[in-house]
Amino acid sequence: MTQEKIVAIADSVTVGELAETLNLPVTTLVGELFKNGIVATINQRLDFDTATIVVEELGLDVKLEKKKTEAHERKTHQLTDRAISRPPIVAVMGHVDHGKTSLLDAILDKKTVDDEAGGITQHISAYQAERKGRMITLLDTPGHEAFAALRQHGAVLTDVVIIVVAADDGVKPQTVEAIRFARTANAKIVVAINKMDKEAANPEMVKAQLASEHGLNPEEWGGDTVMVEVSAKTGKNIDKLLDMVLLVADMEDLRADIDTPAEGLVIEAHMETGRGAVVGLLVEHGKLTPGQYLVAGQSYGRVRTMHDFKGSPLKQAGPATPIGVTGFK
Repeated sequence: MTQEKIVAIADSVTVGELAETLNLPVTTLVGELFKNGIVATINQRLDFDTATIVVEELGLDVKLEKKKTEAHERKTHQLTDRAISRPPIVAVMGHVDHGKTSLLDAILDKKTVDDEAGGITQHISAYQAERKGRMITLLDTPGHEAFAALRQHGAVLTDVVIIVVAADDGVKPQTVEAIRFARTANAKIVVAINKMDKEAANPEMVKAQLASEHGLNPEEWGGDTVMVEVSAKTGKNIDKLLDMVLLVADMEDLRADIDTPAEGLVIEAHMETGRGAVVGLLVEHGKLTPGQYLVAGQSYGRVRTMHDFKGSPLKQAGPATPIGVTGFK
């Protein structure tokens, strides 16, 4: 019997890096991911769990192990007794064509519901909405990349996951994937049953699927999962959905330190002509201001400019605030 080879990889690895480590053609990995409903490129990041599943399904005599944490890696922040309440950080996930982007647009009162390819999906994929004087931070999930990065840090920044399910289509593979992610991240789940404006809408069918197949029992059936029937197209129950998110988040007593050096996560980065690297950050603790120095992995820099998701300049950013910064080397 062939002895299993043990290979150590990081918590997050690109498809190209994994292929090189396993001495496999990139196309082999991409094909296997595609069979599992994941459309990936060579630079797509995979979390450790996904990489392990792919290796198993390829039938390789390889066992993946996580690399030991290096001394320079950031330690988990310990809250002080001066910690203050912070906005909830909410991931919005759902199967393709179930209206996730349209729902985000409706929440942000944007007018791009007919353009899934544009509008909200560009630039920083993190936003903020206000409800009754309180902020809610929303993370868009265009794919696995951002969430592989979040998982690398224990996904501690995801408090609530809104799972969008079309009332006329029901539970699909990416719905199941979203449920799995929420449970892995130990985040609370709120289900948005979307497209209630459709004639074929059948919310009871969706609830039955979620309850019988995935253990998500709606509150009205005696369960503990909040489910809200909404329509991104008409705006039906959007405010109710936000109220429910805040209610669920309040039960978690979310707090962060403000009087501490700024810490956070890099969500994404891209190059812009005339501005250089624009890095999307989510502040976790502390207060970030222009002029401060930042270190992210092997990259560093001094914050030259800061802006919110709308592109408006910022003078400071506190916990749970998504921002774009320039100044990285």
